[in-house]
Amino acid sequence: MTSPVDPLNRKAYLHHWERDGEGRNVTYWFCEFGKDAAHWDTLRSAENARDILNIGVNITSVQGCSHTLRNFEIEEFAVNHYVIYCHGPHIYRARGTASNAPA
Repeated sequence: MTSPVDPLNRKAYLHHWERDGEGRNVTYWFCEFGKDAAHWDTLRSAENARDILNIGVNITSVQGCSHTLRNFEIEEFAVNHYVIYCHGPHIYRARGTASNAPA
């Protein structure tokens, strides 16, 4: 028997991202399965991407509140195929944003 998925602490993989026209804000999309995730060919490149994400990605939680994701992790999905994921109050196919604009 499998344990139920906690909707307040789901594992979500980074699916893709897009910068706005000025390059100041990035929108990130997440997915449920590692097979659908963006991937990196080296651990070092995945670590670099993870370090950027750990600055913080703001999402809307399943309760409708704002939540900042920071504890991204790396998983080796296949040989030389690394994906990035985190746990959080996700809905699948969630979207979040980050900004490098001065506060």
